[in-house]
Amino acid sequence: MAMSTDDLFKFLEGLGAFEKPYVGNIITIPPLGQDEEFNFTLPKGKGTNLWMGLVSWLGNKGYDVVKVEETMDISPVDQGYYALTQRNKDELEGKIKQGLASASQAVADYELIAHDWRKYEGFLKMIKTNDEHSLRATFIDEVDISTGNNAIKTAIARWPTMIVDFMRLGNDKCGELKEVTDVNKISRDLGISKAEAVLLSTKQRLYLDWKDRFGAEVENRCQRILALKNSREMTITEYRDWLRPIVAKHKMYKESLLARGAASETAFSAFNSPGQSLSSNNIEIWGWQPMLGIVGRTGTMETTDKEFAIEPYDEFTKNKVIFAKKTKKVGKEEMVEYIGLKGAHEWITEEWVKNKIVGIKEKMKKDELYYVFLRMKYERVVIRTPDGTEMEDVTFKPTMWFFSQNALMVLLLHYEALKKEFDDYIDQLIGLTNMDGNEPEKELADIIKKWKSEDKKKEEKKKAFDIEPIKKDLSKNWAIINKTFGFNFTFGRNGPYEHNFSDRIATPYLATEAVDFYIPLTQFLTGGAGVGK
Repeated sequence: MAMSTDDLFKFLEGLGAFEKPYVGNIITIPPLGQDEEFNFTLPKGKGTNLWMGLVSWLGNKGYDVVKVEETMDISPVDQGYYALTQRNKDELEGKIKQGLASASQAVADYELIAHDWRKYEGFLKMIKTNDEHSLRATFIDEVDISTGNNAIKTAIARWPTMIVDFMRLGNDKCGELKEVTDVNKISRDLGISKAEAVLLSTKQRLYLDWKDRFGAEVENRCQRILALKNSREMTITEYRDWLRPIVAKHKMYKESLLARGAASETAFSAFNSPGQSLSSNNIEIWGWQPMLGIVGRTGTMETTDKEFAIEPYDEFTKNKVIFAKKTKKVGKEEMVEYIGLKGAHEWITEEWVKNKIVGIKEKMKKDELYYVFLRMKYERVVIRTPDGTEMEDVTFKPTMWFFSQNALMVLLLHYEALKKEFDDYIDQLIGLTNMDGNEPEKELADIIKKWKSEDKKKEEKKKAFDIEPIKKDLSKNWAIINKTFGFNFTFGRNGPYEHNFSDRIATPYLATEAVDFYIPLTQFLTGGAGVGK
C-alpha cells in the first residue's frame, strides 16, 4: 500500500529532526508546540469568512499557498442544500459522461487517422526514396491482386518465377528495364518465354501507370491526413483540459463514506446522525516562505554550484529521501521496499524528478537555505437545528514545520506527483493511459519485454566486495552501544546544513519561527473568531 501524505511527513521527521541520524544533510523539524487545534462555533458564514480571510492573509504575509486536497459531505436531512448539491453533482456527471463520450470518439477517430497516416507515410517514403522493390511489392499485394485470375499471384501456377521476374524488372542489375514494356526485350534480357514476357509487359504498363497516378496523389493525401491527425490530437488535449476542472469539482462532491480513509471517521463522528441536518467540508493547504538565516557555519557555503548556494537535489536527497529503500525477506527472497517519496508514488523515476525540479527551483530562493512550512487542515461543519438556527463549527489544525531547502523540494515534488496522478486519472477515463499510467505504446513495449525476459536465461552475477554491509553493521552496533551506555554522539556529522540543534537551530531559527510566524497566525485566528473580545 502506498504511503500517505501523513506517512511522508513522519518519514521526513525521522531523518532530520532532533537527534535524528541525518541532521546536517537535511533539516525536518516538526511542530514543537506549534500544532495547536483551534475550534470555533460561529454564526453561519462567519467561519467561512475567517477561512477565506486566512488564505488572503497568508498570501499578504509572503507565503506561497497551494491547496492539496478537499472533500465535501451533505446530509440528506438538509433538503434544500442537499437537493441543490445533488443537482449540481448530477449536472457534473452528465457533463463528464458527455465529455467522455466525445473524448472516446475523438480517440477512436485519431487512431483511424493515425493508422492511415502510418500507411501513407510508408508510401510517401517509398516514392521519395525511389524504393522500387517496395513499390512493386505494394503493387502486387494491394493493386494487382484485384485483377482476379489475371493477377501475378495467380499466374505463378503456370510460371513459378513470375513474381521474381516482375521484381527483377525493377532491379538496376538487370539493366534499364524499370520502364521497358517491349515484349522481345523483356524476354531476351530476363531469359524467359515470350508468353510470360507478354504478361509481364502488360503488368509493367499497369504498374507504371499506377505509379505515376499514385505518386502524384500520395503527397497531397499525406498532407490532408496529417492535418486531420493534428486536429484530432489537439481535440483530445482540449477535452482533457475541459474535463479536468469538472472532474475536480465532482470529486469534491463525493460523499464522505466514499472519500479516502473517511468511512470510519464519518460513521463515528459526534456530529453525524441520520436525523441531523448538517454538511461538512475538509480542506488541506500548504504554505511556505523562506526564513532569513544567520551567518552560515564553517563549510556550509563551500559546496556551491552555479545556481544554488547548496544544491537541493544532491546525492543524499536522491538516495536517502526520494528513492530511499530497504530490503525485507519474503520467504527465501529479498524484496526491495521504497520508504521515501517513491514509496508514496511508486511510478516516479529519476528522469521525472529531474524534469520537475527545474520548475520547482523557480519557486525557491537560490540563497535561502531554510523555510517555514505551514500545513493547515480546515474542517467545517454547518449545522441546522430543528428551530431553523444555523451555525458553523470550524476547526483549524495548523502545524508549523522548519525545513531545509531540500526537504521543501521533496514536499513540492510530492505535490507535483499528486497533480500528475489526478491528470493520469483523467487520462485513464478517456483511454489515453492504462491503470498504471502508461501509454498504450509503453504498455505494449512492457508486454513484449516481459515475454523476452521469460525466455532469456538468468545469468549469475558475481558479487563484488561491498563495504556498505560493514558500514551498516558498524552503525547498528554503535547505535546499540549508544543506547546501552547513554552516549549521545556519533562518529561524525556530515552535510551542508546546520546540525547543532541547541546552538544553531533551536535558538535562532525555531524561536524566530514561533515569534514571527506562528504567534501572528494564532492571533489572526483567535482575533477573527472574536475570542477574548
